[in-house]
Amino acid sequence: MSLLEIRGLTKAFGTTTVLDGVDLSVDAGSVTVIVGPSGSGKSTLLRCINHLETPDAGTISVDGSLIAYRRDGEVLRELPERTIAAQRRRIGMVFQQFQLFGHMTALANVVEAPIGVLGRSRRDAEERGRALLARVGLDGREDAYPRQLSGGQQQRVAIARALAMDPTLMLFDEPTSALDPALVGEVLAVLRDLAERGTTMVVVTHEIAFAREVADTVVVLRDGRVERVGPPAEVLDDAPVA
Repeated sequence: MSLLEIRGLTKAFGTTTVLDGVDLSVDAGSVTVIVGPSGSGKSTLLRCINHLETPDAGTISVDGSLIAYRRDGEVLRELPERTIAAQRRRIGMVFQQFQLFGHMTALANVVEAPIGVLGRSRRDAEERGRALLARVGLDGREDAYPRQLSGGQQQRVAIARALAMDPTLMLFDEPTSALDPALVGEVLAVLRDLAERGTTMVVVTHEIAFAREVADTVVVLRDGRVERVGPPAEVLDDAPVA
């Protein structure tokens, strides 16, 4: 069953078309890896899914609900920002840069949104936050500040922070691109663990070995269009991705 449905997604910046009629389905519990050359629209596609970018045309549905719009006959009308924000909470996103709050500890970064947005008690949020930090290999680092953590550790805090909101769908935008090569493996190990747990993920990455090992589906995006989609062995063996 498809958890994410994208139909006819189009986005332009000025006279440059970045996404050109993208269609994509992502099944619940699956890992979809999006690859392609720089400038092919990969990051813009992710940002449209949770409406950080407003599409020019097309629709995006998560778990059967249109994101950011409602149908009024044949017309799509944009939802109020508060409603869009509520939808966005169900879609976790991990960016290239970690975007942690530097004045907060790792644990505080993880529990802030569950307490402030979801209304959870501090006790419950911290209990779950500690469990999530342990899950991403940061047991004992709850009180460390971002400046005291390596890049790989900071990215793992960012992943725990996204998971703390209990998202239906997780999006990863080049989660290892800002890391030294020696730190890439520790972040990919967390993604492998999420995949084994059945987390629905869409991952933009240049890590082809990871795509071969973990992805259920690989999408090759080129010039804003889906050039190829299918199982990793089939797609990565037959289509250049750079």
